[in-house]
Amino acid sequence: MIFLKKIFFLLFFITFSIPSTSQQLFFTAFKDDASLNQNLLSAINKRYEKDIASLTGKNKKYIADIYKERFELIKENFKTSEIITAADPSNYLNAIASEILNNNPEYKSENLRILFSRSFYANATSMGEGSIFFNIGLFHRLQNESQVAFVLCHELAHYYLNHVNDNINQYVKTVYSDEFQQKLKNIQKLAYLQNNQLEAVATNLLFKNRRHSRAFEQAADSMALELMKNTNYDIREALTCLALLDSADKDKYNEDLILEKHFNFSLFPFKKSWIENDELVFNKGDDNETHNDSLKTHPDCAKRITDLKSKVVEYTKKNSKKFIVSESKFNSLKNQYDYEIINHCMKSNKISRALYYSLQLLQIIPDDPYLNTTVGQCLNQIYSSQKNHRLSEIIELPNPGHDKKYKLLLMMLQNLRLREIAALSYYFLQQREKEFVSFAPFTEAYNQSKQNFNQ
Repeated sequence: MIFLKKIFFLLFFITFSIPSTSQQLFFTAFKDDASLNQNLLSAINKRYEKDIASLTGKNKKYIADIYKERFELIKENFKTSEIITAADPSNYLNAIASEILNNNPEYKSENLRILFSRSFYANATSMGEGSIFFNIGLFHRLQNESQVAFVLCHELAHYYLNHVNDNINQYVKTVYSDEFQQKLKNIQKLAYLQNNQLEAVATNLLFKNRRHSRAFEQAADSMALELMKNTNYDIREALTCLALLDSADKDKYNEDLILEKHFNFSLFPFKKSWIENDELVFNKGDDNETHNDSLKTHPDCAKRITDLKSKVVEYTKKNSKKFIVSESKFNSLKNQYDYEIINHCMKSNKISRALYYSLQLLQIIPDDPYLNTTVGQCLNQIYSSQKNHRLSEIIELPNPGHDKKYKLLLMMLQNLRLREIAALSYYFLQQREKEFVSFAPFTEAYNQSKQNFNQ
């Protein structure tokens, strides 16, 4: 049953699922609150123990196993600093949540933990036991507080409607049914193609669950409007938020990523061969709209918008506001989160992601020392990993879920030779040597690139 456990996180945790042009000279990451971390983990542990103690029925052991994996996943998110507990962003997000909860007093809030996550995915997630994680990869795409409020209302609805735990119960009921267990036994008797058969069963289970989850999405959208209408937020922004989410699986930035613009030097010209690709691999999955929609983070957004329109019109108030807590804080966090995502990718060893986001932001803010330094650091790390035959640990392979611009960068990283990686880092940083000489991380990265280049 191990292979089934590996996919359960794809099934259960309900996800809801405009760059700045300001100059960001010396980025400083948010410093998390160690005391708050401990208090939150203590509350999460108490809720876990309570949930385990309340389980009954013949499947309680299997449900307990999944609850434990959920608990361990949440703890791991804290351990890896994916969860933001710094006071400034935490207070802001909870002030928006308070506007919702204070105007809906019939819903209890004492067991809720609403926090930002440093994840780059454009999602917010209700874990089902009171924890709601709002990814900064979603926040920095939004346009106003009312859209943030709708996302929070949606995730609160998932929590109050118990969707995640119901999904877990349904999954366990299906997987441990006599019929399903017999199907697995029949597959195990096969001499050949066992893996293919198991993959087909898992895929079918995943798609069946996705269809089931869409009913949850509709219910959560409906309840979200009921929560939001009692606030002073502009409920019309629920529709604009869904419209944004319809393209959330694509890249945030509309501009093309022009790799030749970044990596073309007089002494080391850009080579077209670096971005030559296998068309079959590069375009795989792009033309299958039905398949793509099934795997989208936020499927059926157009239908969801249509379903909500009449209620939005009914609930719209003349004096509603797009911002209630702070427009300036909203914009400040959006700017910060562009960098926070890059910094967390670096710390999490997601180097191809860090490089990608840095290059995209550099096209908007070309004179930023942090971004220029990060590009050099990424290339130095890619050089070291390839030299030690560990490249796959820090860069992804192209897949159908990736934006085409990201796939192009990944293709280039696969095509580069070791010496070419060293040269790209060296010449990229050399062009900014005099400009950023006072920025110590830049100097360190540049010196490392020279050492790699001269080996």
